[in-house]
Amino acid sequence: MDRDKMKRLMILAGVLMLFTGCRESKETALAQSRPQVPQIAYDTLSSRIKVGESFNSIARNLGLPESQASSLLSGIKDNFRFKLYAGQSYKVIFRVTGEGRALHAFILDDRFSDRKHVLSMPEAPVEGPLAAASLSKGPAAAIPARAKLVYDVVDIPIRTDTVSVNGALSSNLYEAFMSRGENGALIQQVTKVFAWDLDFFKDPRVGDEFSLLVEKKYGEDGTFRGYGRLLSAKYVNRGKDYFGIFYKGNYFSHEGRSMEKMLMKAPLNFARVSSGFSAARLHPVLGVTRPHWGIDYAGPKNTKILAAGDGTVEYSKWVNGYGKTIKIRHNGVYNTYYAHLNGYGPGIGAGHRVKQGDVIGYMGMTGLATGVHLDYRVEYNGRYINPASLKMESKQGVEKTEWKDFCDNRDLLLTRMSTSEFKHFASVTPVSQAATRAF
Repeated sequence: MDRDKMKRLMILAGVLMLFTGCRESKETALAQSRPQVPQIAYDTLSSRIKVGESFNSIARNLGLPESQASSLLSGIKDNFRFKLYAGQSYKVIFRVTGEGRALHAFILDDRFSDRKHVLSMPEAPVEGPLAAASLSKGPAAAIPARAKLVYDVVDIPIRTDTVSVNGALSSNLYEAFMSRGENGALIQQVTKVFAWDLDFFKDPRVGDEFSLLVEKKYGEDGTFRGYGRLLSAKYVNRGKDYFGIFYKGNYFSHEGRSMEKMLMKAPLNFARVSSGFSAARLHPVLGVTRPHWGIDYAGPKNTKILAAGDGTVEYSKWVNGYGKTIKIRHNGVYNTYYAHLNGYGPGIGAGHRVKQGDVIGYMGMTGLATGVHLDYRVEYNGRYINPASLKMESKQGVEKTEWKDFCDNRDLLLTRMSTSEFKHFASVTPVSQAATRAF
């Protein structure tokens, strides 16, 4: 390379270095002149509702400035139209900057459901699955002195497991389920399935056994969120086996007969018999001996009373000493009566059509009554009969064209249900496949 060419290249390199240095100096100066964005972090408090706690006590114990505590309580009052229950989980998310800590969001789990109730500051409402990333989308604007919080209801990830539960009665049905870690919601499902064959107020005996296959829902933190479908059930009462198999939205016996019959033996899920059917009973109020053509079920005030079968309401009115009473006409042969009610279900009046299991009223003690109870009576061709002795024909069973599919489904469910201990299955194929979701 000649000397002149080398000289020209050196001059060009020097110019380029000078230009680059000037540009970097300008960019450095611009960067230094820009206002620095404060770093924002989020601090999360997770807890559960304690016995006796209220929204007010929770808000006051968070150590928030008065304006933010007032905003939180206002948002709760305007949007949270339900009671708190001990054990409900909640989170409080604080926004932390160099200026201090401020309320960002208040998140309360529904009790045994798949939802969260969210109150968040208006500049950054909480969305999506409440992942931490969704709560830090950049710098937030200054919070007004008394900001109105944004309310939202958010679905949370739920995992559904299929679980076998087995046990036996050493005292009563309630304690048998509680000892297995279950609760009253599962008892209600079981008693509803067998309501046409067993009266769970008087039929259970010590030594009775049960086996179940039920869907259980678990939240993102692994806590139990409630029951799904009861897929199969077996109850052994005094040596006799009763089966309930879930198939295409209904329950059938082991032989494919419908579990549903024209009338249920008892029009409520769980209570106790306080007085039986009798031709001569000492009346607790009048003090005279007279017939009692029904069964009395005692329980908490406003216990839901169900229609024992499909039919038409003939009346819902005050009937002398029976107080608020409902009469349902079922097929021109059977009538059922529900007396001493505290109130009637929505729309229950003369001419209203009801389906078996519809809520028609609420237990009370109107009329001549010494305590809260239901007087339930069944009339057959104009004559009262003992509801406990009812033996009704089943509704339509499994169609012949579906018999093989039903048997395959039944055998799979019963096999998974038969384990003698708790056992979890990811899903039952094909019955609960669609109901199973990962976190």
